[in-house]
Amino acid sequence: MLKDLDAGSYRLTVVANGFARQDYGTKLPSVQGTPISLAVGQTLRDIVVRVLPTGNITGRISDENARPAVGVTVQLMRAIYNPNGQRTLQSAGQTRTNDRGEYRLFWVTPGRYYLNAGPGVGLVGLRLSGAGDSQNGFQESYTSTFYPGVADVKAANTIEVQPGIELSGIDLRVARQQLYRIRGRVIDSTTGDRPAAVSLSLASRGIADTGGIVQTITQSYNPSDGTFEIKDMMPGVYGITAQTADTMALGLPRTDGPPRPAASAAVTVSDADVNVVLTLTMGVSLPGRLIVEGEEISRVSGLDRVRVQLSNVEELFTGGFQRSPQAQPVSPTDGTFREDNALPGQYRVAVTQLPPDFYVKDARFNQTDVLSRPLQFSGSVSSPLEVVLSARGGQLEGTVTDEKRQPAAGVSAVLIPGQYRDRADLYKAAVTDQNGHFLIRGITPGEYKAFAWEALEPFAYFDSELLRRYEALGKSVRIAESDMSMADLKLIPLTQ
Repeated sequence: MLKDLDAGSYRLTVVANGFARQDYGTKLPSVQGTPISLAVGQTLRDIVVRVLPTGNITGRISDENARPAVGVTVQLMRAIYNPNGQRTLQSAGQTRTNDRGEYRLFWVTPGRYYLNAGPGVGLVGLRLSGAGDSQNGFQESYTSTFYPGVADVKAANTIEVQPGIELSGIDLRVARQQLYRIRGRVIDSTTGDRPAAVSLSLASRGIADTGGIVQTITQSYNPSDGTFEIKDMMPGVYGITAQTADTMALGLPRTDGPPRPAASAAVTVSDADVNVVLTLTMGVSLPGRLIVEGEEISRVSGLDRVRVQLSNVEELFTGGFQRSPQAQPVSPTDGTFREDNALPGQYRVAVTQLPPDFYVKDARFNQTDVLSRPLQFSGSVSSPLEVVLSARGGQLEGTVTDEKRQPAAGVSAVLIPGQYRDRADLYKAAVTDQNGHFLIRGITPGEYKAFAWEALEPFAYFDSELLRRYEALGKSVRIAESDMSMADLKLIPLTQ
């Protein structure tokens, strides 16, 4: 019993050893619950929070000769998604192997995870510490490996942790780490010669699919011949960025001053040294034009909030140093816009803040479709980026009911495209009201499947593995322009 609380809004969380941390008002341990409002003098009784017992994972990590890999970091990673469908991996706990190569991850929240074994931060060259003499032993360096024995997380299998169950025998074999070099040359595109002063930066992607450690490596640059060399690189994906500098007092490439010539590249180090050429170029303004099908753009309200945004495909791999262009407002009179400081590269096109019932019908650059594939920009502009909007987006209306045929309030009805599932703009969702009713507007015409989950982590419907699991429970719908389609959905229980 909680006594003597001031009036106000509270979140109630239950924490107990051996059970998953759970908020009141949600059925998922990893999702924030709903607040409890408490008035002056009010007493709330019979508050129920159901908790799940946690699971455990045990296994053994061995080297290529089947000997114990000692002191290796073993880490659990869970996939999370943002509103744009981009996935990152979030650490959900880690441990290190003992002298037998054994590990144990305990009190794991039920769910699906990736398991990784390999180098941890600062492990190379450290002596081991343990129950015995800490002077006896030396920390080996091993390659990063995902279960069931792959280097790339895209080829890894997920591990399903069930409540109260111990998963044993989750074993991995890791290889000793070899180190390599990245050599390169920097060229100024305006002169064709080496620049006198360059700021070089290196970003490591890391095992979590995100930009990792970023460090300046300016000392690696030789201004006499424009070359650089980076030693002792572990296999992985790196982003290298070069930018001209005014002085030798060099810092990070991002500055508040005017843009300077720059170049970035994603480099994969696998089993050999790598060579790369970075050609410095100035960002340019990429022009564009927004067209509203069948309407004078000056008569369309709400376009002042619309932005056409270009996101650099390689930005994730270069630690954010490969900057995306700056989107400028759309002219309300003729629909023109521009993307400032655009550098050569690949970009995804997205249109944000669309008015209700609008959808993106077409987007072309150099007569090439850039909705279903990245925009390829060479650095020179021969024609503007043309984006066509239509005010004739489809609608989907319906009701979600549970197994007792009662309205399900406060759940998300989600519309998933049948094709082009890599296009985040085609995914639509709406929350049901107290009567279980939902309305989704501005739908691009096409074939879809509609789902309604009792509980789902935010934006988890972008997970292709999860969709395969529930594919048969979705309701197929076809959306046409300006159409109001109907679909009553059955709630997918949390247990399925």
